[in-house]
Amino acid sequence: MPLGPRDVGHRVVVRYLLAVPEPGASATDVLGLLRTYDDEALEVETEAGERVRVPLGRVVAGKPVPPRPAPRRRIGTDELQRVCADGWPARTVEALGEWRLREAAGFTGRANSVLPVGDPGVPLGEALAAVSGFYAGFQLPPLAQVVIGAPVEQRLFDAGWEVARHNAGALVQVASVAQARRARLRGGGAGVEVLDGPTAEWMSVYGRSAGVPADVVAGVLAGPELTAFAAVDADLPGGPVAIGRGVVTGDWVGLAAVEVVPSRRREGLAGRVVDTLLEWGAEQGAVSAYLQTLPDNSAALALYEPYGFVTHHRYRYLAPGPGARARPAPGRGPSR
Repeated sequence: MPLGPRDVGHRVVVRYLLAVPEPGASATDVLGLLRTYDDEALEVETEAGERVRVPLGRVVAGKPVPPRPAPRRRIGTDELQRVCADGWPARTVEALGEWRLREAAGFTGRANSVLPVGDPGVPLGEALAAVSGFYAGFQLPPLAQVVIGAPVEQRLFDAGWEVARHNAGALVQVASVAQARRARLRGGGAGVEVLDGPTAEWMSVYGRSAGVPADVVAGVLAGPELTAFAAVDADLPGGPVAIGRGVVTGDWVGLAAVEVVPSRRREGLAGRVVDTLLEWGAEQGAVSAYLQTLPDNSAALALYEPYGFVTHHRYRYLAPGPGARARPAPGRGPSR
């Protein structure tokens, strides 16, 4: 059945004749959402946001096609966990087979826990002893960041580890960058500046660095090669009043640290920051976006929902419980 007005809003592929034939090609294809269809032409919006208008007289063929798989179906949990870890690098990272031992003076659980993804290369009991020894060497409690329901979570439970943080699980949410930009594109808005690094003023708005050396925090935040630090009114007295961090790993952009000072909330500043970071990510070649938040953070969920973010998986932290296998004595881990 040929395309018609009933297909507006659906994903389609259209083959049409070129207005000016090229050597060896008289027709081409366009894939995307059918935006309009009238007596004269149809218009298809590609995933990149380009609108292609085709006169009906040049249409050779067209048909609806299935929706593109959501990002959550195109990447496995283990792979996305690694992407997130690369975007939030610890001060110290040691390999235990494919597992990652991470330390950053206690700044955030993600940078101070083992990422048990893949094969540790040794029996589980030996791997867990190495984990405990590593964190004892830094005078930190041993933690494991595990995906809820993953096989390794049950293996750690069987070894006597228990939930230490976020029983309900922190959310890892994903979205298409192109769809997110179309959903609430504001062009960043006036007053949003992208900084190369976290300035002292930017850090003063960031609320999770108390008690941690500034160089450690900056090392985690600015460690990856491609990072951006958005700030609203950064050059004005008392600024910035809103901030956010973006990081690009491969074709993923991660959003984090979106905060607004209390006196300026409910003005849409967080949305302007997110728009700016999505634009920046797209300029770096990112096609998918991710973020991490807690399920009870209603403000964050309300902010990101219009962009099309959906939950990919949940993770939480486990620690050795009273029934865990014997732990190594403090000091067995690496020196500082």
